[in-house]
This record gives sequence, structure tokens and C-alpha cells, in this order.
Amino acid sequence: MPVRCVAFDADDTLWDFTTAMAQGLALAIEAARSSGPAETAGLSVDDLIARFDALYAVHAANPRPGRPIASLRPESFSLALADLGVDDPALVERMADAYFGHRHGRLPLFAEAVAVLDELGERHVLGLVTNGNTDAERGGLAGRFDFRLAADDIGRRKPDPRLFLMAAAAAGCRPGELVYVGDHPGNDVAAPQAAGCRGVWINRAGLPVPPGLEPDAVIADLTELPAVLSRFDEEERAATGRVGVGPHPPPWPDDARLDPELLAAGDRRNVVDGFRYWSEEAIVAELDRTRLPVHVAVENWRHDLNIGTVVRNANAFNVAGVHIVGKRRWNRRGAMATDRYLSVTHHPSVDAFAAWAAEAGLPLVGIDNVAEARPLEAGPLPVPCVLVLGQEGPGLSTAMQEACGEIREITQHGSTRSLNAGVASGIALHWWAQNRH
Repeated sequence: MPVRCVAFDADDTLWDFTTAMAQGLALAIEAARSSGPAETAGLSVDDLIARFDALYAVHAANPRPGRPIASLRPESFSLALADLGVDDPALVERMADAYFGHRHGRLPLFAEAVAVLDELGERHVLGLVTNGNTDAERGGLAGRFDFRLAADDIGRRKPDPRLFLMAAAAAGCRPGELVYVGDHPGNDVAAPQAAGCRGVWINRAGLPVPPGLEPDAVIADLTELPAVLSRFDEEERAATGRVGVGPHPPPWPDDARLDPELLAAGDRRNVVDGFRYWSEEAIVAELDRTRLPVHVAVENWRHDLNIGTVVRNANAFNVAGVHIVGKRRWNRRGAMATDRYLSVTHHPSVDAFAAWAAEAGLPLVGIDNVAEARPLEAGPLPVPCVLVLGQEGPGLSTAMQEACGEIREITQHGSTRSLNAGVASGIALHWWAQNRH
């Protein structure tokens, strides 16, 4: 999908919060020492940071934000003073005034932030989505954001994926049309990806990508972001091509299933002609009426690039659902946007997937050329069932083979050892559809 909205984390993405925090804490300590008892000489920036981090860890463990995050900082001051034998609420207040006066009044923007936001704002909806309390109106970016979602205000906190769904709703776009940019791998990459958005990691320190994380892009600073967004759009154009039809001539048909935006701009999606100009919701509703009672699952331990083709084949046969077992992220380019029209469910492990299938009453049929496999054409396949495909190369894992009630192999006549998952899924689905009982 083309990028319509770019949403940002605040601190250490647009603003240099780490530097401002250390400076603000130093000012808070100076205020304490200048007006408090001699014991305040024992205060240190590192200790105040550690105390806040401990309070925030408890705060963040609560699924809902609860009390405002700004209340944690004065509490950290109070705890630090208490350990020094000082109980002085007025002194805590003076420290907080010194800290917040600097934190909000002199929070430095990264040098490139203004120019990049001004450039992006000409063609994208811009949003600010934060767990903190940085305010663009007071921080040098007044008027540059179309919406702001703060955890304290809305009762949701990153990494809750619903926060990013709310951001897409605020922007008036689909999740796949929203790109989120932030410095925290879990909160700002994995979390928006879980909601169907793209996640861009701004990695100013040049750190290695954490294991299991697959950002849609990694940038060293915001100047690289416009080119990344252009690349996303170019990949979308390459994936969808120039198929379809142009704008519908007036008068437009009186049909609630049709999307006014598509009627006006044309419909270049990868859909059959009968669905031209239909909204995605209307297409899904129509497909839901006739879905075949078969699911497709594929293991994704090595980020298999063929999964997009599996999803595309699943849509072509209008299956009941697709299941990704293992890594959540997969290359969507091969799906040609067909994942919009069917359910794609992630299962973190074989055990979790097998438990889901058992509860749903769905037998698992592996598709792999292992020693104990029967030929696909040996007989009909169960109805309903889940056809399970292995990852490219090693095929079905041992754990998945054990979870399957039976394993079928596609008979081959050439020299290659195996077919890739994309091809195998198409053959297996066609056989199932033609020979189900």
C-alpha cells in the first residue's frame, strides 16, 4: 500500500531527550543543594536515572498507563532524598520545577527534524505517538502534526498494537499505509508491525539489530527517511503493476459496495474484474460467504521469501485462513496485496499452532517429501483440514512432522530434491479442491 501517514515516536527520535534529561537532572540536583540540607550532596544524576527507571518498569508493567508518567519523576526525587534521610516535599517540588522547566522548555530538537517534517508534511499525514509527555507545541514543532496520541491521554501504551490501529484511524488510512518511526526496537518496530504497519528503526548509535527484529528499514537519522518512504511506494508500485481500470466515468453506479475513492481515481488492485471499484470491506464480505473449508500454514523460521506466494495462492483458492508459524514478519511483496482479503494468523511455535488446530477440530496434513510421506494423489484429503508447508530448504521441522496426522508428498519426475513452498502450496490446494470428500 502507498504510504499515507508517517507517525513518530517523540523522545530520542525527534527530540534529544537523553541529553535534556541528564541536563535537567543536574539542574534538579543543583536546586536541591542550593536550598536543601547538607545531605543533598549525596545526590547524583546516575542514581536519579536508576530510580526513575525502576519506577517506570513497574509503571510499564501495567497494561494501562494509570497515573500520569510525569508523576514518576518527582517520586524518584523523593525516594532519593529519603535514602539520604531527607523528608522535604517542598524540596522535591523545587527539584521538579528545575527539572521540568528544562525538560519541556529547553528540549533540543535533532538538527534535521524541522526540515524533514516540513518536507514530509507536504504529502503525508503526520502524527506523534508517544508513551511520554513531550508536547510538540512547546517543543519547537508547533502545528506540524495532524494528530497526537499520548498514552496518558488515551489509556493505551506502546507496545500495545491497538495504539497503532488508533493512529491509522486518526490519520484516516489503513494500517498498511502507516509508517512508524522510532528509536526503541520493541515499542517502535515490532509493535507497529504487529498491527500491520511498517516499522522504521532510527538507530543513531549504530547498534546491531536485535535478534528476532526485522525492521522495514533502519536509518541513522531522519534525513534518510524521505528516500525510505519513496522506496516503500516504489516497491508497492512494482508489486501491483499497472493492472486494472482508470476512473469510472459519470454517472457512478448506485451500489453501496463501491468505493468512491476508487471510482474517482481508478482501481489498479490485483483483483478480478468482478470486484473492480469494490471496497476492501465489501470484497472480504463477499469472499467470506464462499470460503473453502481448508487452511494453509507455513513455517517461517528463516524468513522464507516464498510465503508471499503461499498467501497469494491461498487467496486464489479462497481458503478459510493462512497461518504463519514461527517468525511473525514475512515478505509481503509476493502476496501482491492479497493478504488484505483473507485472515493471516501468527502462531509463535509449533505447539501453539497445534493447540489452535486441535481446539478448532482441524486435522493437520503436512506437505513434504519425507520418508514416511504418502503421494498426494494416493487419495482425497480431509475436509476440513490444514495443509502445512515447510520452510524453504529443510522442509517441515521435526516438531511439525510429529504434529501432523499425516504427510503427503508431491510426486516429482525430475532431478530437483524439492519444490519451494509457493509452488507446493498451489499444487496441494488444487488437488484438495478437486478431490475433497
